[in-house]
Amino acid sequence: MFFAAVMGIGGFTLVVGKALRVFELSRYVWIFDALTILSVALFCGIVLIYLAKIIRHYSAFLQELKHPVRINFFAAISVSTLIVLMLSRSLPLGFALGLFYFGAFLQLVFSLYVVRFWFVNEMQQKMANPAWFIPIVGNLIVPLAGMSLNLQNQNESLIPLEILIFYFGMGSFFWILLNAALLIRLVFGENLPQKFLPTLFIFIAPPSVFGLDILVLFEGYARFAPIYGIVEESVYFGFAYFYGIASASFSVALFFMLLMISLFRVFTKLKFALSWWAFTFPTSAFTLCALELFVQGGSAFYMYLGFFGVVLNAIIVTIVAWHTFLAMKRKEICVLEQ
Repeated sequence: MFFAAVMGIGGFTLVVGKALRVFELSRYVWIFDALTILSVALFCGIVLIYLAKIIRHYSAFLQELKHPVRINFFAAISVSTLIVLMLSRSLPLGFALGLFYFGAFLQLVFSLYVVRFWFVNEMQQKMANPAWFIPIVGNLIVPLAGMSLNLQNQNESLIPLEILIFYFGMGSFFWILLNAALLIRLVFGENLPQKFLPTLFIFIAPPSVFGLDILVLFEGYARFAPIYGIVEESVYFGFAYFYGIASASFSVALFFMLLMISLFRVFTKLKFALSWWAFTFPTSAFTLCALELFVQGGSAFYMYLGFFGVVLNAIIVTIVAWHTFLAMKRKEICVLEQ
């Protein structure tokens, strides 16, 4: 679950970078640089620690692979890899491409493993929780990472659009199905355990990232129109159509954000757990989508929502990071649990 911290801090770093560009605050770029270094260092440190765990406690690692809840958090590894790639724009091209394909392949492996696990094991309704979205959100992150590489290279499309559409389609399909299944479980099934209540925030992430995918995939597609030999007017007409779809998807995310705000008093009564990091990345995804809608559509509505998201994201990341530090100081992290 520590990789959720990389997703949280890395996602916030992406938000800071986006906000600095959108609001033309280039003199504060050092904040983005510092957060990028922190995110990359945290990612590398956790990777080394987890590799050491696999070597020294291989049986415990195998148990996690068979746990109906913990298997969903493995996808945080591939998502973190792709987020680090999006942050590290100065990487050599060959290394960046290798990192992308490694992260994308890892994401596909985790997705196949998790869905296969659901198919071959008897899953009880009470086992379902919003953490099941993590592998799905991971598939939707792949197009963002791929297009970030494509847009850095103005001469050619480095990552084939077909690959990005594959992950986009897969993530979209399972998001819709799981969203319905999890809502039924939450309404008619047992209440979530208290430590998993923060994962309710994950409902915000899929529609936010889906909207981002639509905007980034087809805005980039329009830029590469001469390469693909497509009539420019038809591309921009299609882009306007997809902007509406992205706005509608973001509206779903906005509804869930308002729902989470209405549960504020419930969240304030929770005892700290690493699951608190579930508050962070969905807020980042929400903010990034709002800012991208503002950039491409110019609506003040999305600008204000983006500004709200930046402030909220900063507050949440600060609070969760501070409580994580205190828990580590009290040695309440990495405690054996069932």
